[in-house]
Amino acid sequence: MKMDEFHFIKILAKGKKKKKSWGFEKKLLKKHKSILSIDEAGRGALAGPLCLGAIFLERTSLKILEKYKVSFFDSKELSHQVRESYFKIIKKLGIPYKAIFISNKTIDKQGINLAFLKGLNKLKNFFKPEIVILDGKKIEGIEKAIFIIKGDKKINSLGAASIVAKVSRDKYMINLAKKINFYEWQINKGYGTKKHFELIKKFGISKYHRLSFLSKLKANKVKEPFVELA
Repeated sequence: MKMDEFHFIKILAKGKKKKKSWGFEKKLLKKHKSILSIDEAGRGALAGPLCLGAIFLERTSLKILEKYKVSFFDSKELSHQVRESYFKIIKKLGIPYKAIFISNKTIDKQGINLAFLKGLNKLKNFFKPEIVILDGKKIEGIEKAIFIIKGDKKINSLGAASIVAKVSRDKYMINLAKKINFYEWQINKGYGTKKHFELIKKFGISKYHRLSFLSKLKANKVKEPFVELA
C-alpha cells in the first residue's frame, strides 16, 4: 500500500477529536483469536430497515490499524463526509466488515429487539468470532459477549462498527428515496421528523414504513398512492 492512498487519514488525524487507544481490543486479543464488534443504525426510524454494522478483528488486522494510527468515533458525532472517509479507510486497509439489514416487515412481525437478535446471529454465523463486543446494556441470552454502554464513544472498534452501520443504512435510504420520492428519505433517512410525519399524512403509509411504529396513523394506511420509480 502506498501512503499517499491514506493521505485523508492524516487529515482526519489533525481534527479536534482526541485519538483513542486500541488497548481494549489488544487486551481481548491476547485471550481470544478474534473479536467482532457490532453496532446498529435505524432502531428508532419510522421507515426502512434496521442495520447492524460489524468489524471483525484478529491480531493481524489490529496491527494494521495501529500502524496507521487510525481512531474511530461514534458515527452520530461525525459529519456525512467524515463518516464516508472513515468508511473508505476501513475498506482500503482491508479490515473485514459487514452490514446486515433487517426489513421493516420483520420488525413489525417480530419486534425491534428480536430483529436485532436476528441480525446479530447472522453476523456471528458469518464471522464465527470467539467473542463479541456490543454497544449498549446487557441482553440476557447472548453468550460470549461484552456489553459496553455508549461503547461507540469509548471503544475504537465499536466506533468503526457504528460507522459501517450508519453509512450503509444511509445509502440504503438514499437509494430507496430514488424509487419512492414522496417522503424525503434522502434527507430524513426514515426518521420521524416533522416533515416526514406531514408527508405520511399527505401520501399515506408506504410498504416500507413500520406499521408497529405508526399505530396512531394506521387508519391512514392509504390507498397506496405512490408509484415506485424505475
